[in-house]
Amino acid sequence: MRYLVVSLLTLTLSALTHAQDAVQALADRLGEHQRFTAEFQQYSLGDGTSREELSQGRMWIETPNRVRWETEQPFPQLIVGDGDNLWIYDPDLEQATRRSLSEELAFTPASVLGASRAELEARFIVSQIEAGGADNLFELRPKVAENAEFERLRMLFGPRSLSEILIEDGLGQRSLIMLKNVSFPAQIDTARFTFTPPPGTDLIEAQPVEAPAN
Repeated sequence: MRYLVVSLLTLTLSALTHAQDAVQALADRLGEHQRFTAEFQQYSLGDGTSREELSQGRMWIETPNRVRWETEQPFPQLIVGDGDNLWIYDPDLEQATRRSLSEELAFTPASVLGASRAELEARFIVSQIEAGGADNLFELRPKVAENAEFERLRMLFGPRSLSEILIEDGLGQRSLIMLKNVSFPAQIDTARFTFTPPPGTDLIEAQPVEAPAN
């Protein structure tokens, strides 16, 4: 019995160490992307290998918590993380939503790109998956599923940069984001990470989900 307990403790410690290594490895790769821009194409994945293009546009990332995700086609949409808030603006609807970046509710796939090791460790179960003989594929699962906007997220890195993001929601719907023309500029205009709702825009203040009383 004593040997069984020791074995279980050893396996537990090994699993914890592996998980911590995965978080650190992902944090290191994201650390290489503290400031970058890229073009993206987003697809909806069906059965098998079929896919349907949903949108395309451009993104700008600068840590900590500065994100600009600009969808150009087929419908314009703008997501901006200014360091304190996350804005989602739909010009066609004349509607903007503001969320606090300090809340779990605001943790979208776009904001994962600017996450620190502490944020990754606090919010996700991170695992590293061998793909094509390299450990460049990471999977993230939210620790608090009901407050997250996805159930599973996978990030694939190429030799120099992030190349693909796979997102799966609670209904099993999957989206694939493919990046190209990734660049690492010395600086990005700070205006990219600011947003002021245009006159006449309907502003929605997103509130955090309150925990039920005991």
